[in-house]
Amino acid sequence: GVDEEVGVLDAEELPEAEGEAVVLIDGAEGAPSKEPATRAQERPDAEKITVRQAATNLITCMIGASVLSLPHVVSRCGWVLGPLFLSIAGFVSCRGCLLVNQAIDVTFAMTGVRPRNIGDVAEACFGPIGRTILVNFTCFFQIAKCGVYLLVIGTNLHFWDSNVSHRTGTLIATMVCLRLVFLRDITVISRWSVIGVVAAVFYLLTIATGGIEAAVVLPPEARPRGLWPVRNSELPALFAVMLYAYSPADILPVMKSEMRDPSQLSSALWYSHAGVGFIYVGLSASGYFGWGRRVEGNVLESMCDHPGCPGTIPGDQRPGAKWSVGYVLSFAVVSNLMVTIPVVMYCVFRVLESQYSKLQSSRVTNGFMRLAVVLGAVSLAVCVPFFVQVLTVLSTALLVSQQIFVPVALTFALKRQGASVRCAAPEACLLLLGVCLFVVGMAGALRNLKEAIDKGTS
Repeated sequence: GVDEEVGVLDAEELPEAEGEAVVLIDGAEGAPSKEPATRAQERPDAEKITVRQAATNLITCMIGASVLSLPHVVSRCGWVLGPLFLSIAGFVSCRGCLLVNQAIDVTFAMTGVRPRNIGDVAEACFGPIGRTILVNFTCFFQIAKCGVYLLVIGTNLHFWDSNVSHRTGTLIATMVCLRLVFLRDITVISRWSVIGVVAAVFYLLTIATGGIEAAVVLPPEARPRGLWPVRNSELPALFAVMLYAYSPADILPVMKSEMRDPSQLSSALWYSHAGVGFIYVGLSASGYFGWGRRVEGNVLESMCDHPGCPGTIPGDQRPGAKWSVGYVLSFAVVSNLMVTIPVVMYCVFRVLESQYSKLQSSRVTNGFMRLAVVLGAVSLAVCVPFFVQVLTVLSTALLVSQQIFVPVALTFALKRQGASVRCAAPEACLLLLGVCLFVVGMAGALRNLKEAIDKGTS
């Protein structure tokens, strides 16, 4: 959601005070190491957030466009494993976040300066090179995520008007977002962050309502169900997509620094993951109950009368009428992502500017960088217009690294430096799970993507 990116970008440019450097991008991942002897004065406690507010912010961060894929993912796993895996994914995400929280505390104890972003933690663990690698990796992940967002908008515009193809819808979305993407004042965009909260509510209401409507109006043969997975080989990739639907690890340093009592972040993590897990299981179960195995990768494309929505059925069949709840969901998704994309791009731009001085000194170079980043995201969305397949590759290849490998690596690195951190069997199991998801899951994800591309070009 939008609040996730605004939280990451709690940025303010401070004038240089005589005798000390200042943090140019306070809260942006990968900000350069320009720490004063004493960090810029913290905001008073009255302006900071409570545990309940932190948990609410984390819930808003986690519930985003990826929720559109959850009914399909659960349907592929079946009634037995689908809800179970979705719950376990929440626990794995929470465990990874707790490791990051532990690394933040240990880094603070070692350096005397509270980390404001994940790059600060990486530098304490792996040095400047490790910081650079993690910052660049995070930027690449955010660019790929924007490509998925543009792809989702294209799919939603296609739902509005079947004559608008997914690719055309993506290009339209790019043109609309382009002006906002190049804004250099984040406050202009952050005023609209309430859209993310409202959209998250509509995501949940419309998908649950659509599932109930499907169970009522669709014939039984149009919504087959099963207890067990369709293909066991798909399970690692499907689990990675479930993990993607949680996973707020990258914003935790900023969130912790904004709390009145930073030691209570672990409680906020447990509360938020439990709440989101409950919502996801109920939402996905209602979608699977309504549409069965035939729920589409983007649940929006299932919100039509029998035999299905345009583009999801053979060309010789007449599509069913689109449901009003589908239009409501589509509008909520487009409204949310039209604001989210510029904020994510702003984050990427500021991180790259803070990491490479040439981008700060040359406006022309900076402009080319911004254009290249936007074109990279658009190219992904236009060239590979398959939502759930791209999301699966993104989850197995990048998200697993960010949510499992990075937290475990930070823990092991701090342990080697003699820090007092817990590093036992759970971390080893988490690492093995990450390897399984990365190797086996990505192989399956790439295979499914190739099948979708072959089918789309045939």
